[in-house]
Amino acid sequence: MNESKLMSYITSDFASKSDMKVGAEEWQAIIQEMLPKFKKAGAIRQTVSQIWNKEGVFRLGNMWEYKDEKAFIKCQELFREAEMKFDQKAQISVKNFSNRGIILYDVIL
Repeated sequence: MNESKLMSYITSDFASKSDMKVGAEEWQAIIQEMLPKFKKAGAIRQTVSQIWNKEGVFRLGNMWEYKDEKAFIKCQELFREAEMKFDQKAQISVKNFSNRGIILYDVIL
């Protein structure tokens, strides 16, 4: 089992439910196409969730885990490439908010 050292959590807000659905599908298609590059760069895991406890908000959460700081930096270049592809394909407005952290505890139940 790989151990993650760093993680990033990005929330993406959309104007409508349909924009969120289209955005999620387009983003995942781009990421799937680029997965070998992300893996080679040192990304270990991606988890996508739909935030549902905020009424009237259309928000997705993307958590990424990386093997180390070098992997995180390499993946940032790939994210910029993916974001350009997304902007060209989806043509919808998204507000992204990024959080990054060092993993202190990882409890598997």
